[in-house]
Amino acid sequence: MKKLACAVLSSLVFAAAAAPALAQTTTPATTPAKAAPPKGFDSLGWLAGTRYIDRGNGVKSYETWTGPAGGYVSGAVASPSNGGLAEFFVIGPNDQGVYGLKVANTTKGLTNWTFRPIVILEPGKIKFADATGSFSIEHTPDGGIHNIATKIENGKETQTGEWFWLPVK
Repeated sequence: MKKLACAVLSSLVFAAAAAPALAQTTTPATTPAKAAPPKGFDSLGWLAGTRYIDRGNGVKSYETWTGPAGGYVSGAVASPSNGGLAEFFVIGPNDQGVYGLKVANTTKGLTNWTFRPIVILEPGKIKFADATGSFSIEHTPDGGIHNIATKIENGKETQTGEWFWLPVK
């Protein structure tokens, strides 16, 4: 009798616990369709790898990029500049499906994401630009990369930085 009472009680507890879950209707999550990568996006494999800049006295900054996967390329920099800096990059679509470069760094707690759309995508080169300036990345023959940053103020574009990243061997 005791076994029967335990079995009935167990069944009632299970049924009570399962009833709300069974009664709920499930609605599939709707996520907006991601934009297709631009033509030539898969050719960005040349970006993959780790490179460095010697800042002098053996102090180096490092930059690492992944190759393209799932419509994205990601990267990061670790630098001793300005007391230490980490910067993160994502090449991919923004919320409107426009492909470009998203960047944030630790100077503002990684809450300072910016976005510039792709304006040039050709073998060995990609460039991003908007009304505030541009950033380009080019492959160099030694496996490094060359970056140029510009800003636009009062309708005039000026170069603000240039970096030659050497491959880590």
